[in-house]
Amino acid sequence: MAIQKLLIANRGEIALRLERACREMGIAPVAVYSDADRAAPHVLEADEAYRLGPAPASESYLRGDLLLDIARRVGADAIHPGYGFLSENADFAEACERAGVKFIGPPASAMRELGSKTRARQAADRAGMPRTPGSTKALGSLDEARSVAARLYQAYGELPNYQRIVSRGGIAGPAEAVIVGDEDRVAAQVRALFEAGATDVWAAPFPVGDGPAASRARTRALLARLARS
Repeated sequence: MAIQKLLIANRGEIALRLERACREMGIAPVAVYSDADRAAPHVLEADEAYRLGPAPASESYLRGDLLLDIARRVGADAIHPGYGFLSENADFAEACERAGVKFIGPPASAMRELGSKTRARQAADRAGMPRTPGSTKALGSLDEARSVAARLYQAYGELPNYQRIVSRGGIAGPAEAVIVGDEDRVAAQVRALFEAGATDVWAAPFPVGDGPAASRARTRALLARLARS
């Protein structure tokens, strides 16, 4: 079914570009705004604009329930999240599907699969695709992290640094934190991760300390190795 009316769940330049694209495609754009954005250009240029809530994003642009309520009230066929905010929120994508409103973006299943480095590597392996090196399952202890990092170091000749993905609700979705330093410092930080209940700790080779040029050269060499494999 062709989209007739699109609710843009974002603000600023992102929303303006989507509004212009909508008009080029004959789609009616609907804007939303927080109290801080009441007179913003994306609000003034939209065909329709509706208040979401107070200025904090957690009380406005990140409120999926409010966005869906507005979409239903105005008869929007679809919601475009732009980027940031709810664009990588699998729960919101599922809520749109349940409400019969098209979510412009990847399905929730893809977000969950690729939102975790370990699950993404597993998916690449199942599909027979080349990928960058790294552990394919969540590490359960400091000893396991050391063992995996040592194997990666032997295989790729890189400095193994433990890395993690932590889920932080908010604008940017999953956040990636890289832990670097000497072995004792790294071990202490990784141990703290496990004690804090981190559930998706993984290890991967990560070049540090030799500048972007060396990092790019190392990446090119890795890609060439993958292409030959």
